[in-house]
Amino acid sequence: MDTNSFIALLYNAALLISLGVIYDALKLESINNKKVRDLTSGLLVGLLGLAVMNTSWELAPGMFFDTRWVLISLCGLFFGLVPTLIAGAMMVSLRLHIGGAGILVGSLCVIIPGFLGYIFATVLKRKNLQLDWFKLYSFGMLIQITVLGCMLLMPEHLRFKVISAVIKPIIFVFPICTMVVGLILSRQRERRKSEYDLIESQKLLSREQSLMRGLIGSLPDLISFKDVQGRYLGCNHAFEQYVGLSEQELKGKKAQDLKGNFGPSDTTEFDERKIIANGKVYSQDEWVVYPDGSKVLHETIKKTFDGLDGTRYGLMSVSRDITERKNHEEQIQRLAFYDSLTQLPNRRMLQNRLQLMVTTSANDERYNALFFIDLDHFKTLNDTQGHNMGDQLLIAVAARIQNTVRDEDIVARLGGDEFVALISNLGDDETSASHAAEKVAEKIRLSICQSYKLSIKENVKTKNEMNFHCTPSIGISLFKPDLTSPDEILKQADVAMYQAKAAGRNAIRFFDPAMQIALEENAAILAELHQAIDNGELELYYQIQIDEIKGIQGAEVLLRWFHPIRGMVSPIDFIPLAEESGLIIPIGRWVLESACHQLTEWENIPGRENWQISVNVSALQFQQENFVEIVEEIIVLHNINPRGLKLELTESIVLENIDIIIEKMHQLNQLGIDFSMDDFGTGYSSLSCLKRLPLKQLKIDQSFVRDITTDPDDAAIVQTIINLSNSLKYDVIAEGVETQEQRQFLFKNGCSQYQGYLFSRPVPITEFEQLISVLSADVSSALG
Repeated sequence: MDTNSFIALLYNAALLISLGVIYDALKLESINNKKVRDLTSGLLVGLLGLAVMNTSWELAPGMFFDTRWVLISLCGLFFGLVPTLIAGAMMVSLRLHIGGAGILVGSLCVIIPGFLGYIFATVLKRKNLQLDWFKLYSFGMLIQITVLGCMLLMPEHLRFKVISAVIKPIIFVFPICTMVVGLILSRQRERRKSEYDLIESQKLLSREQSLMRGLIGSLPDLISFKDVQGRYLGCNHAFEQYVGLSEQELKGKKAQDLKGNFGPSDTTEFDERKIIANGKVYSQDEWVVYPDGSKVLHETIKKTFDGLDGTRYGLMSVSRDITERKNHEEQIQRLAFYDSLTQLPNRRMLQNRLQLMVTTSANDERYNALFFIDLDHFKTLNDTQGHNMGDQLLIAVAARIQNTVRDEDIVARLGGDEFVALISNLGDDETSASHAAEKVAEKIRLSICQSYKLSIKENVKTKNEMNFHCTPSIGISLFKPDLTSPDEILKQADVAMYQAKAAGRNAIRFFDPAMQIALEENAAILAELHQAIDNGELELYYQIQIDEIKGIQGAEVLLRWFHPIRGMVSPIDFIPLAEESGLIIPIGRWVLESACHQLTEWENIPGRENWQISVNVSALQFQQENFVEIVEEIIVLHNINPRGLKLELTESIVLENIDIIIEKMHQLNQLGIDFSMDDFGTGYSSLSCLKRLPLKQLKIDQSFVRDITTDPDDAAIVQTIINLSNSLKYDVIAEGVETQEQRQFLFKNGCSQYQGYLFSRPVPITEFEQLISVLSADVSSALG
């Protein structure tokens, strides 16, 4: 290689190096439009290629040697397919224009290296590999070997002469040149990417800062930032209004530099230094005074803000007005745990306090007491004077109970007229604790018994007051926390309160375990009674009713319950429970339907078509609004003569809401149903009420019949009832007739209808039919 050839190669190398410089200077990477960028890049590389080819080393006529394949391969490697095609087309066009013996090889040395560069770049991208000097040098060697392979296509007489002339620069110089230029382009591309990423990051950071400042500025919370020395760095608009300074005026100041009520206490300053030191989040509720003097409850959160490297820059404070939320929470708390009328704790809070007492005082040997306080006859006040009067009384009672007990004791309202007082620490001796509890209960009782002045609002202009007296029944459960559960404590006090009621009211009673056993037994019976109808355990017994003159008149049906385990359950045990629970209503309907079904059978038997069945009706059953409709429905369903059905009512039923009761009785009379007043003489009915009732019959109670032959008083009462019946044109029947002497006395005094053991006990229908057969055979003989 001569001097001119060496200079030509150096000039080629300089042009190659200038590629990176020119590309970087023209900032082609900053062109956003890819098509324009590719076109410009292709033209730039193509022009440099033309310049390289115009400074070639001419080996022989028509055969030129330069660095065009290095240039075009780097174009494929760094700039992409489109710029490579553009630059390659320009170089091939010039080579075709020059012509000569090496026209084919010269064109291939442009096309093949360009595509190899693009393929190499694609492989690196897919495998996510980074360019380094070794890969660039290896790529350069690949290109040079490919070019040497292309030179084998030259005419045979020139082939080895040319190869031997260029092999040294191709093998030793051009790979290094490719590596150097590639490293320059790679570093420039990385720098341009870093600059681009930096610019984009700055744009993103600026946008996020603007967004953050806008967001923070629009928040109603008080937000401020301080450095580690406690100097303000910034704040939002709400904080500006709070301190009365703009953000610029606030910057650099410390909290103690602010005027008014804004400066922190020494405790607050210490807390901030402590937060900055340990980096923990601080949160508390605090009252804040605004410039206008208003006092607001704030929830304040303070937290440090640090750099990515862990450097602590300062402290951020966020204060939120939670006054309204706190008020709502307190309101919800009161609704959930306090009675809205008396403002006393309610059942839920009482149970929570009881549970807390039991769980936290498990080893406490001291006795406590739970008072269950119920107002006697409170319903009467509500019914007669209205709920407003009842509410006034409840509020007054609540205040009196609270004033009677200690501050540490708890008074709660469970609902209605039921109050509870939880008295703690009565001592560790059961006897002394009982005396102390009784003493407190007596104070409560006496306090409640004092007169109340309740307001009566008759009209807008006047306001009157009435004196009202009230008495309580108080049940006491004495307990140790480690021995009793909260539910059991309440249950025992409730049972004791019912014992006080049973003792005549206005009384105090301690829990009696025997009473608890009885209540549990009643609860079990009631639960089983619910299933008795469906299980077919109920049965009607029939007790014959006889007229001395007319013979058999029918029967009274009496309910019996045959339990599969308990056997026959006495009506005394289950009828009161059924009435208290309301279960008497479905049971009473079943009795009516069963009685009407039996009447259907009797109406088809000659001689029995005029018999009556007497059915006892409870107060709760008769007071049903649709009772008349129910009876009519049953009559229609069984298609009976209504004259066969007689309903027995007690005096207590007819004396309550007498006008409504009389109206119902008239409606049932219109259907053809007769009424008998059961147990007459044991109640308190007045003659003025009695004469208004559409009765058919009075029934003399067996308590008077039992001793009429030995007790003059009972005899006089029975004679009076018979005379009264005759005066009011009522039939009269005596129950409990067991002896011939009793029957004869009754008949002699004008009562000819009887019911009792003299004739038959209550028996099932099959035995009743057998009895009827015997009596029908010789009625006069049966009557003696």
